Amino acid sequence: MTDIEKSQQVAPNGEFDPSALISLCEEQQKVIGELQVKLYHTEEKAADLDNRVFQMRALLQSGKGFSQIMNLSHLLDAFMAVCRERYSSINSTVLLLDDLEPNAIYYRVRGYYGLPDTFIDRDGAMEEMYMFKIPHDTGLLWQLIRQGDVFAVRDMRKLPRFETAFKRWNLGILQSDVWVPLVRGSEVLGILTLGECEDGFQIAESDYSFLEEIAAVATTNIDSTLKYEKNERILSNLRTLYDVNQQLANVNDFKRLMKDTLSTAVNALKAQKANLMLFNPETGRLEIKVVWGNIPESTCNAINDGSLNTRGFSLGEGVAGLAAQTKLPVRVNDRTRIEQLGRHSVYCILSVPIIFGEEVEGVMTLTNKVKQNENGETVLDTLGRFGEDDEQLLISLAREAAGNLNKAKIYSASITDRLTGMNNTRHFEVRLGVMLDMARQAERSLSLAIIDIDHFKKFNDRYGHKAGDMVIQKTAEILQQVEEIDPHYESFRYGGEEFCILMPNTTVEESIAHMESLRTKIQDTAFQWEQERLSVCISIGVADSLEYPNALAFFEGADKALYTSKANGRNLVSFVKEGHVKSVGLAMDEQ
Repeated sequence: MTDIEKSQQVAPNGEFDPSALISLCEEQQKVIGELQVKLYHTEEKAADLDNRVFQMRALLQSGKGFSQIMNLSHLLDAFMAVCRERYSSINSTVLLLDDLEPNAIYYRVRGYYGLPDTFIDRDGAMEEMYMFKIPHDTGLLWQLIRQGDVFAVRDMRKLPRFETAFKRWNLGILQSDVWVPLVRGSEVLGILTLGECEDGFQIAESDYSFLEEIAAVATTNIDSTLKYEKNERILSNLRTLYDVNQQLANVNDFKRLMKDTLSTAVNALKAQKANLMLFNPETGRLEIKVVWGNIPESTCNAINDGSLNTRGFSLGEGVAGLAAQTKLPVRVNDRTRIEQLGRHSVYCILSVPIIFGEEVEGVMTLTNKVKQNENGETVLDTLGRFGEDDEQLLISLAREAAGNLNKAKIYSASITDRLTGMNNTRHFEVRLGVMLDMARQAERSLSLAIIDIDHFKKFNDRYGHKAGDMVIQKTAEILQQVEEIDPHYESFRYGGEEFCILMPNTTVEESIAHMESLRTKIQDTAFQWEQERLSVCISIGVADSLEYPNALAFFEGADKALYTSKANGRNLVSFVKEGHVKSVGLAMDEQ
């Protein structure tokens, strides 16, 4: 029976029955209501599906966008921006696994938005936000992080759910409501934190799934970018080591080798300053031999040429002493744990022992990091710290240095006079030939001075050989000061009481002035032996390479000038000029 037929039914007495029509209407209303409910649910499902499709598209686009960013800082900024926009969060941070603290696992802020640039640490000191870090732990908070699920760190009253952890690690600084673990496999790579929404509410738990999915996409790209940047650093370090090996493999000058090694380390690790200490087995202390970096030039030169003594360190004393004692690298990136000895703050320090065989030869120590500012100037990087890659590079540099320094030490011993520390006759003969060739190629003059201590035999005969040795040593100290005039000048002990000085790019007139200054200084110096003042004078002969055809004639010319000084009364400077020998000095009036 159709609905129309039902509506036309009549009562048994033949009259029309309105109750049938009412019943029919109620049934139809019920059907319509059911259809409306189905339609509503269908629309809900459609809207949910549409939103799901949009989220998937957003995730896909974000993934594509993230994958094209190979700069970690830019990638983190993009990741945080997507999450903030999606939930209108007023702030965000990303903390990533950090290698700044050896033997400890920390997560340090690598990107942030909407937070102050500084914070007050537990000791009351102001620190940069990028220095905020939290340690890996085994408590409830870290158990949740390791699960990889998004969770709220504050309850509906905005009180911390993990009160102990919040107090211990000062987590209130992050001003966060929700934490999103960034998990890669079984490793927690980092944490995204999001603050409350602009309307003052927290992110709804129903939105956590999207955060988990976009976090998974971002984590993959963060991991790839970190590996890419690490590989770039490894390649850069390998190039540095190759260049060092090429540049220093044939360097036999011990002092130059130390300077070049240290300057390479400073440049490669972007350090502010550094020093290289050698272990003195006689004193049992580390002694600074070379410094480099942002140090006053006069101080740097004085330390490097040995004219300025610095404090030594015993084994186990300070960071350098600890590295030497343990034969292991020591890296400290927390400035509160670094003893501040000077006027300038030390934010980070890295010391690596120089070991040859099984013996500690010395220590290389670097302090602070530098960066380029917007004007291209090199400035202190207060946020910079020495990482694991820096440590490995310095270990490799120290390993190269150990071999090179040992080789140079052996070579240096073979060309060094033990009494005076000057280069010996063997090295003089080599350097004379080399420097003469260089002078001729450049068409410049090379001056040679031969020096002899006057009446030296009387010191040995009257006072003994120890007094004679003292006279030779003190004379050598003064003669070596010629290298302060020009670092390219080289001085030698030729034998007995005789010395030689080579002065490149120097005219005979300039050489005479320098030698006259040294002659006068020795004459006026008090050579004290026991209770008696010894009167010491020197005679000098000077020649110019432009006057002679070869090295032998050049040397004989300077020797002839020296003989003239002695023959004319000693304590003189004589020189060859256009084939003629002339003298200057105290005995001039007697000629």
